[in-house]
Amino acid sequence: SLTHIHKEGQFFGCYLLCSLNEKYKGRTYIGFTVNPNRRIKQHNSGYNKGGAKRTSGKGPWEMVLIIHGFPNDISALRFEWAWQNPEKSVRLKHLVPKTKQYSFQFKFSILAEMLRIGPWCRLPLTIRWLKQEWRREFPLNKLPPNHMSIEF
Repeated sequence: SLTHIHKEGQFFGCYLLCSLNEKYKGRTYIGFTVNPNRRIKQHNSGYNKGGAKRTSGKGPWEMVLIIHGFPNDISALRFEWAWQNPEKSVRLKHLVPKTKQYSFQFKFSILAEMLRIGPWCRLPLTIRWLKQEWRREFPLNKLPPNHMSIEF
């Protein structure tokens, strides 16, 4: 649980969800939250309970990874947008194959790149794995900057 690091108004996180639903296996979703515990409940309760349209009915969802330590919501929301839309981001589009990728591995590889380029490489971010079975090591040539911690 993330409540120990959550102080209202100070926590800004971008998270990665993975669907556990057989029918939507491998489906991922990237989002922003100030309250991870509440947010995952909303996603798993459906659109009319505050979940996202794209996750509604495709769960249950598991929050597997969260990046936090953004200075404000604007900064976190920009990170979220680029992570969701690497093909539209000036900084990331060179990494994206022509066909849209939804896989966990692709989302993780984009994240590895994002953490190493400006402006994000200068932020005091924490990379926090929430589910051991999804945890991946960053490739040695794509390690996050030394000032970022990887936690579990």
